[in-house]
Formats: sequence, C-alpha cells, structure tokens
Amino acid sequence: MNKRTFWYALYRGDEFVDVGTLRELAKRHHTSVRTLRFKATPTYAARTSYADTIRVYKLTDSVGGEKND
Repeated sequence: MNKRTFWYALYRGDEFVDVGTLRELAKRHHTSVRTLRFKATPTYAARTSYADTIRVYKLTDSVGGEKND
C-alpha cells in the first residue's frame, strides 16, 4: 500500500516560513507532527489571533487548478 505524501506551507502571520511534509517541518522546527496538524485546523484559527501565530496550510496536489490523474 502506497501512502500519499502531502506538502504543507508554514506561515507566521503573513510571512512565509517553510514548506515540506509534516515530518520534515516538525523536525526542522522542533515540534511534533500532532501539533502541526492541529495548527492546520479551523479550530486553531478560531482560537488564536492571526498576527504572530504559526499557521499551517495544506497545499493542493494539483497544478494550475487541474486534477492530475
């Protein structure tokens, strides 16, 4: 069974910080995958202010808005 690898972008407010898989980001930024996954949820966004917080966004796996088969 082949698992899909998803890419995530890490931002602090409006400033781009890093991009990679959750494992890569967790290792580089000394945090857990679980924490990064939580920071990608709408619940985290509702509980925190936008400025100066770490936000994680899942990147789409398509290029140019078209689905790759």
